[in-house]
Amino acid sequence: MEHLMVLHRNKKGMEEMEETRNIILSMQGIVKEYNVAGEVSQVLKGIDLTVEAGEFLAVLGPSGSGKSTLMNIIGCLDVPTRGHYTLSGIEIANQDEQTLAHIRNKQIGFIFQSFFLMQKQTALENVKMPLIYAGVSEKEQNERAYAMLEKVGLADKALYYPNQMSGGQQQRVAIARAMCNNPTILLADEPTGALDQKTGRQVMDLFHALNEEGRTIIMITHDKHIAEHAKRIVRILDGNIGEGELEDA
Repeated sequence: MEHLMVLHRNKKGMEEMEETRNIILSMQGIVKEYNVAGEVSQVLKGIDLTVEAGEFLAVLGPSGSGKSTLMNIIGCLDVPTRGHYTLSGIEIANQDEQTLAHIRNKQIGFIFQSFFLMQKQTALENVKMPLIYAGVSEKEQNERAYAMLEKVGLADKALYYPNQMSGGQQQRVAIARAMCNNPTILLADEPTGALDQKTGRQVMDLFHALNEEGRTIIMITHDKHIAEHAKRIVRILDGNIGEGELEDA
């Protein structure tokens, strides 16, 4: 009985410690497999990852390492074949698509390498999209969208369409859109890939400012120098993840 009581106290202490650390993302034994021409290809091989609120984390790895698959699972765009993924206390695998869509809109701000802007919408209208889905008033939509465009240096392009902007400008619109809904996690896939060096530095400065405000940022990249802007770096290679000294990925 005494041994059981000790175990109970230890478990309670661990739960209290986890609560104190405010873990918002937990992955245990995440496996992702695809069936290609009758053969099973394992892309993720038992990923364990924990992220605390307010972290600025970089996932560093070369092309084909599994980092994009991991990003899709983190962002609730895909589900693991096996393993447990908990986001803000919610077991993701147990949710229906409608709930997952709500989680994506409220908790995750996506920045994709290929922009994904609506071509028939202005920059301002693109940035407002998450706010429209969230039911924010039109007045607040405009105010917040303009503020985000100003932060990324594009306030003067608010009424431009994507085909009137450079690739770098389009990526900055996508970044503004990702931040506009004040997401729990900003999930960025190669966020500076389409930007010049100066603009890339501005984006990293913005990420730092958001992180200082308490925002949790997870950045996927192949670039060691971009990864070094993060406060914590994990490396992914051949579907396995680890932490340690950085080498060129």
